[in-house]
Amino acid sequence: MSNIRLDKLTRQQINEITRDSIVVLPIGATEQHGPHLPLSVDNLIITEVAKRACLQLKNELQIYSAPVINYGNSHHHLPYPALSLSSETVLQVLKDLLRSLAITGFQKIMILNSHGGNDEALRIATRDISREEQICIGAASYWSLSWDSLANAEALYSGRVPGHAGGFETSLMLALAPEEVQLDNLPDKWKHEIPPSQKQTSKRLFIQKPGQSVGKEGISDDASQASKDKGEQFLEIIVKDVCHSIKLFNNQCIKE
Repeated sequence: MSNIRLDKLTRQQINEITRDSIVVLPIGATEQHGPHLPLSVDNLIITEVAKRACLQLKNELQIYSAPVINYGNSHHHLPYPALSLSSETVLQVLKDLLRSLAITGFQKIMILNSHGGNDEALRIATRDISREEQICIGAASYWSLSWDSLANAEALYSGRVPGHAGGFETSLMLALAPEEVQLDNLPDKWKHEIPPSQKQTSKRLFIQKPGQSVGKEGISDDASQASKDKGEQFLEIIVKDVCHSIKLFNNQCIKE
């Protein structure tokens, strides 16, 4: 079966492929990404990563991508703006969708995430539904699967990975949807706005303060050096590592 989009299949086709197949469930967010990128950045990136990974793996595995979950927990970007779900709602949406896939007959589900605000819900949903439905579930943010490779490729050149609307995400968007990138809207001079007190905080300590966490421009780092070439390089690395992780996931899920 050539189609890798789960929602493009008929009920009969679903019945024929469920048990041995992997379903990739992408989740993103709809939130501000600075003055130069659309609110849909996270959704565009994770949809394309899931699609490319499934296409690369389809000759080795039975694998399909579910439609992206377009909303996540983005309260820290309100009201700049974001269309945000509460943490409890994100968790319940994930649980309901995982449960639905399990009832349909899928035994292996891989959640791919592109928004840091969803992390906690992913872990809880994965643990709870795996135990409840006795199925194999994996979950990861795409950048966490590619961190070492991106670092070795000097993706951490001058900014943050994944950051927020900075050089990394802007490069990805220039590769995926250049018509939606408005570089002319970037600030003339980049100024990193993290307060000195926050810079001194241990990375092991999680702190959340009221309001937006990336400064008044809504950007984590300088995006002026972003390029399509960098974005294509990043995508190639990300998809390769995501494919590798999906194969590891599949091997772990095979019942002895």
